[in-house]
Amino acid sequence: MCGRYKLSAKNESVWEHFDLHGFPLELPPHWNIAPTQSIAVIRSPHQLEFLRWGIKIPNPRAGGFNVRVESLGAPFYRESIAGRRCLILADGFYEWRVEGEGKAATKQPFLIKRHDGQPFAFAGFWDRVKLKGEFVDAATILTTTPRGVAAQVHDRMPVILPRNAEAAWLDPASHYRDLLEADAATLELVAVSPLVNSVKNDDPRCAEPA
Repeated sequence: MCGRYKLSAKNESVWEHFDLHGFPLELPPHWNIAPTQSIAVIRSPHQLEFLRWGIKIPNPRAGGFNVRVESLGAPFYRESIAGRRCLILADGFYEWRVEGEGKAATKQPFLIKRHDGQPFAFAGFWDRVKLKGEFVDAATILTTTPRGVAAQVHDRMPVILPRNAEAAWLDPASHYRDLLEADAATLELVAVSPLVNSVKNDDPRCAEPA
């Protein structure tokens, strides 16, 4: 699962990494991005856009901000995964691990990021959703079995695309199943402040080592 992530890298780093073109859109830094918020995505090569995080899915209790890769063969997702793929821009994501036992147990948040702090892309897809009578474009993050340090804190992780697979993910002609192996070799795990537990907190303190 991926229910919180961050994108606080400098605009120059993001534009260079993803080879973005056109008028530079402002990317305000965010350290605690949550479902239903506006997120930075790429649907067409070199073009940055902002979509809502969270689509409508068959199980409304699931929230629609994540979709398991094991579910992509279902008819409900067929059109989206074939023709509506997108890159979701990030430079870290959060997971929580229970530490201790009984009444003394606590949930320690961890930031999972690249060793070099550089941005990366989650594999995702988008869809049109109706909210309060209006249609908006929204995106979801694909999740898979965890690898590397992510396996130490959770039983799922977002699909982080290797840089050389980002263009292929946006190409409808590419076979999506060939691109779903998460890039985990460059990731590190950092225990962070419980401030990230609240969506009201969105500042550098959320990502500081505990």
